[in-house]
Amino acid sequence: MSATRSASQRHTRLWLTLGPIGLGLLVVLAFQGSRGLAETSETRYAEVAREMLVTGNWLEPSLRFEPHWTKPPFAYWCMALGMEIFGTNEWGARLPGALAYLIAVWAVQKSGQVLWGARAGCYAGLAFALGFPVVGAAFVTTDIYVTATAAVSMLAFVQARQSSEVSTQRWCIRWMWCALGVGFLIKGPPVVLPLLAMGAWTYLQPRATRLPLWDGLGVVMFLAIALSWFVWVVLRHPDLLDYYLGREIVARVTSDLGHNRQWWKAFPVYLPPMIFAVGAFGPWAAIVAWRAGWNRSARWKELWQVRDERLLLVAWITLPLAVFSVSSSKLPFYVLPLAVPMALLVGHILATRARWRTVRLTALVSTLLVVSLKATAAYQPHPNDMRSAAQAASAELQQMAPEAALVVWGEPNNHGLEFYLQLGPDALPEHVLSTTADVFLERWNAGAYPQGVLLVVSERKRDSAAFAAFAARLPIESERSGSPWRLLRVRHTVAGG
Repeated sequence: MSATRSASQRHTRLWLTLGPIGLGLLVVLAFQGSRGLAETSETRYAEVAREMLVTGNWLEPSLRFEPHWTKPPFAYWCMALGMEIFGTNEWGARLPGALAYLIAVWAVQKSGQVLWGARAGCYAGLAFALGFPVVGAAFVTTDIYVTATAAVSMLAFVQARQSSEVSTQRWCIRWMWCALGVGFLIKGPPVVLPLLAMGAWTYLQPRATRLPLWDGLGVVMFLAIALSWFVWVVLRHPDLLDYYLGREIVARVTSDLGHNRQWWKAFPVYLPPMIFAVGAFGPWAAIVAWRAGWNRSARWKELWQVRDERLLLVAWITLPLAVFSVSSSKLPFYVLPLAVPMALLVGHILATRARWRTVRLTALVSTLLVVSLKATAAYQPHPNDMRSAAQAASAELQQMAPEAALVVWGEPNNHGLEFYLQLGPDALPEHVLSTTADVFLERWNAGAYPQGVLLVVSERKRDSAAFAAFAARLPIESERSGSPWRLLRVRHTVAGG
């Protein structure tokens, strides 16, 4: 009986220590490179990173080999390094994001452990690993990298909170500032939103126990990391100062620039990812908390009286979410970093109320579900998947003259062909819209395409009236499917003929 109990305890300790990282590693690597890159975000980020490798210029991001200043370069550097190691493909583009995800899982688990013990840390790590963050890691965007820096900054902050040594507190706060600085070098100002919660919570503490949040050296370290690239690039391109201050900061919040600009779009955009931010653990923990009486004001007064860390986590969720909601640009992945404080709250709730066997079963079922969903996404045709179109285009171009032009209809921001065909600056596809169709036809009639044209159009636009009118004026030799795209080979005619 003693030996059985000892084996069970070892098994539990193993789960508590390695469970989140182990399951996180499984779900994040499963089919990570099986799904093609999707338009428009994935192919855009991947193409910028690929062009860094082509040009050798790692400090000035480019898209279609023209300057592309919308994001700082740190995430592009990670993606470019992934492609350098694993090749210019989906694995190379996505594996750095998987590593960022695993760093975040570790930091969340460690934060929960520091705050409330190994069981709370494990539960928090499982909730984070099997929730919305694994979706963020499956896409080539900057948000999973920002989430990793948020998780590391959280860990440094709670370690400072738990330490009684002033010197240790200061160095933890400095590492927190460094993590925020790296986040700034990934996505700019949005990464400092947690400071709203940390600043308010720190100010509300008794003066004798307040953390040195605004440590001078820490702030200097943040500025040195966060602004290093911005200062360098503005010195080289002074006009970018107005661009970053006016467009990427002020206009993103106050103007019509961005996605889902209407105020009410915050509900359909942010509500689903917030509900499933920590997977099945979130709704479960909400029910447990409700039954435990956390819907009553008395419980919150108890937390307020002792300035409990859970108030910090609530503020870390609500204050940034309020900013995201009033911003003129809203996308689901913007709230991905909020999964960090949500997972920690869930970890604490379940550690005090839930049975270990139930948590473990939920984690295993969630793992199976996530892997199944990733497998389905990998092999289910999707209209935004550019890999199939690029493969079909490559096969067609091999049968055409070497100088045949590649033309994309109706897709002004499509970069998947450039990425998959690994095109250089002299062979980029031409993008023709309905508004520029007449200009293209004039050039074609004038003999500007002596080797013919391969025309690429999505299935959903193939039968549109605008494309039908355009195609009717061209001698189409053949048409084939590059599902879900169509490829039309256009024969050249002599100018004026």
